[in-house]
Amino acid sequence: MRFSVITPCHNAGRWIQQALQSVANQAHPADEIIVIDDGSTDDSVARIQDCGVRLKLLQVSFHNAAAARNAGIEIATGDWIAFLDADDVWYANHLARAAELLAATNDVAFMSNHDWIGLDGEIMPMPVGFRCKHFAPKFQLTIRDFFADFEGSSHFGHSTVLYRRNLLFEVGRFDISQKRRHDIDLWLRVIAGRTWTYDTVESAGYREGVPNSISKDELDCDYYYLRALVKNALLLDFPEAKQHLVTQSRRAMGIAFVDGSAEHYERIRKLAWPHLSATFKLAYACGSACPFLLRILIEAKRRFRRRWNALYTGGDAHELTSTSDIG
Repeated sequence: MRFSVITPCHNAGRWIQQALQSVANQAHPADEIIVIDDGSTDDSVARIQDCGVRLKLLQVSFHNAAAARNAGIEIATGDWIAFLDADDVWYANHLARAAELLAATNDVAFMSNHDWIGLDGEIMPMPVGFRCKHFAPKFQLTIRDFFADFEGSSHFGHSTVLYRRNLLFEVGRFDISQKRRHDIDLWLRVIAGRTWTYDTVESAGYREGVPNSISKDELDCDYYYLRALVKNALLLDFPEAKQHLVTQSRRAMGIAFVDGSAEHYERIRKLAWPHLSATFKLAYACGSACPFLLRILIEAKRRFRRRWNALYTGGDAHELTSTSDIG
């Protein structure tokens, strides 16, 4: 089992050396480390070159994280591809846990539990719905398991994901038209019709709140996440995924109506509308005539959900601000 580690970098000079050092410190060594600097204008390249870690540096100007990752996949030589974002870190056990668990299976992908860390590496509280609620590693999981058993009981952390390299070419690698959330889009295409492994042991730190990160624009992320679900709808032909698509459509519509521009609302509407019930379609049709009233109703629902979350789940009162809809 040979691991190729792929790390795209764009203006991550503050954290890139920590990320690369965390790969070098693995109990199970990586066979190669590939860093793709995608048009950085800070000191990222200098820090990569001075980090003291043996690696391959590829400099490109795609300004597209999916394209940068694809470039790394193209030159990788390992039979497994492990992804690590330039502002995240692995704990020393990450590749060792993956190697140990995958050795006993025919699974094609791997994901693990992880922490959220702050800008200076401090452990941060994770929202209740993202905390791991599983008690032991799981094998031979299906795409249906991903929606049935992991929704609300884990957080999809792309810096913990590994794939068999040959399958990445089989499914077409990352979709470069997915400006954001190309990670979940690829994940769904890989695990559809195949099986995967989940490890409950924390093996990485996902850095939350990084300025200008690819996941910082929540409205854009909403659009591309919904787009990933819609474009893979044929792979999600089972009740749990269909319900998730309905829920995300309602959620994205509510957020776009209140917080988004007219342009953003319209592009969300095009994706979400076929998956809304007649009741919701009527509500938005009426809301177009009286947007002020509909916004009041949506905001009231948000406040209710925040209070419920704080009282009954032990979460933060503001935790669900960006995940509420009018349903």
